[in-house]
Amino acid sequence: MLEREKIQYRGFRNVYDEAGNAVGVEFRIRTTYYRGCWLSQIRHGRVIVDGQEFWPDSGKVTWIIQGKEYTIAEMEQANEIMWPMTEAATIRVQLPGGLSQGYHEVEMHYFISHSYMPPSMDEFKDTPEGIQGRGYKLQRRMLMV
Repeated sequence: MLEREKIQYRGFRNVYDEAGNAVGVEFRIRTTYYRGCWLSQIRHGRVIVDGQEFWPDSGKVTWIIQGKEYTIAEMEQANEIMWPMTEAATIRVQLPGGLSQGYHEVEMHYFISHSYMPPSMDEFKDTPEGIQGRGYKLQRRMLMV
């Protein structure tokens, strides 16, 4: 079952390697679009965890949709794979050492392109100054236990 908030509490956790070392963090989001979307329609912005920015071209952010992990580059080519509105996507961020117990600020920027929108209304650009054009800025204070 999905939570009301876009960034979901369920699934917020550290990620560990085979040796038991924390190598990252992951959280779940639900789509902001009522129909779901094809992975190739997602325009990626940055993920920010406690002020640390992870840009799409950093190679440190992957998405898990329906149990399969995708890099940003793979998602851009995945025009036959759907992110349904009834399922949360897991966002995994490489963060050596993971996060400590306590509260953390999580933010994510992205946009879903729509084929029926004119190109002038379908622009998304995430810059250090903020989002230019249309886009989603999801924020939530999360508790790591």
